[in-house]
Amino acid sequence: MAKLIHTMIRMQDLQRSLQFYQQAFHFSVAHQLDFPEFTLVYVGVQNCC
Repeated sequence: MAKLIHTMIRMQDLQRSLQFYQQAFHFSVAHQLDFPEFTLVYVGVQNCC
């Protein structure tokens, strides 16, 4: 069975976006990388699969 491994979505308001994904999908931050011009945040369901 095929499954989604990862995708990327650009956000303007990181905190608002994280709140949405936490409330709507019960995602939590798995890893965060801060760079001078942007931040990468990996979210997902904990203890899945």
